[in-house]
Amino acid sequence: MALTSKNLAPFIATSVIADGGEYDEIAKSCVAQLATELGLGDLDAVVAEEIKHIDMLDDDAFDEYLATSAENITDKEAVLLVCLDVLASDLVISIDEMANYFSFADILDVSEDRASEIFNDFVDEVDDLVIEYEEDEN
Repeated sequence: MALTSKNLAPFIATSVIADGGEYDEIAKSCVAQLATELGLGDLDAVVAEEIKHIDMLDDDAFDEYLATSAENITDKEAVLLVCLDVLASDLVISIDEMANYFSFADILDVSEDRASEIFNDFVDEVDDLVIEYEEDEN
């Protein structure tokens, strides 16, 4: 199954809100760029709806929903890279976002070693990316 807005949206939406984020202009710009690259004109609208849906779920229902969504993904590494792109859209990856990335890898059944390789390659390719290794005390 090719990557579609419907099977990407749960992971993109979760990446947007994973660290208490909002679907702000930075995230929307990232999604618009992904939509162009992937040829998915409806991606923004589907992600916005998905965020509303996820916000209504309790933790258990959310975990089950994301696990079920992962079952429909055939190119799991591509989805993991999309999640990483969204998590890093502000050019900062916090410790919480990094933990979420590896949680996505687990849900998508991508080994921790392979997820680390994808992460390291991404970091090497993105200029000005800041990795925060300690939690912000604010």
